[in-house]
Amino acid sequence: MLVLVSLGLLCLATTSAWALTGSGDSALFSLNTQAASGVAEGANLPQRDHLGGCYPNPFNPLTSISFELERKAAVELRVYDLQGRLVRVLLDGDLLDDGLHEAQWNGRDGQGQSVAAGVYVYRLVTESFVGSRRMTLVK
Repeated sequence: MLVLVSLGLLCLATTSAWALTGSGDSALFSLNTQAASGVAEGANLPQRDHLGGCYPNPFNPLTSISFELERKAAVELRVYDLQGRLVRVLLDGDLLDDGLHEAQWNGRDGQGQSVAAGVYVYRLVTESFVGSRRMTLVK
């Protein structure tokens, strides 16, 4: 038997779906490892949209925000201050292909003015995903 740890879940797997039996203080039991793991042998786990970190973080004057799309999607990427006020729209419903992407923020608001040093939140929204992370602008 092989024990796999994937995405924070503990899965029991074997090379086939044979049953295990036990006795003694416990009653006889059987274990179907395909049902326990929820994944058929040889199946690929589905990909999902993912919002990565920004680099560098902390940053001055520019940071790159990475994200991955499972499939072609309209994407919104916005920067907010800690009070929830919109600071800058980086992507506004732009249709992007699947795969890895990167957007840059230069520490300026929508009017082109330099913003104060501090912590900001970037938020990615697609049809099937919403995620946010923090970044720190230093001066």
